[in-house]
Amino acid sequence: MSAEEIQKQILKLEKQMKAAAKTLEFEKAASLRDQIIELKARIGDIDE
Repeated sequence: MSAEEIQKQILKLEKQMKAAAKTLEFEKAASLRDQIIELKARIGDIDE
């Protein structure tokens, strides 16, 4: 997966995370947050 594809996935997950938090689905929001963190780490590895 390219850095651009990862960035698009991050944006998608961030929207889902905010929607989950808004509807008080905090466990789902936390899971999505963890996925975002993992993808951001992958971008860091790709950029270097």
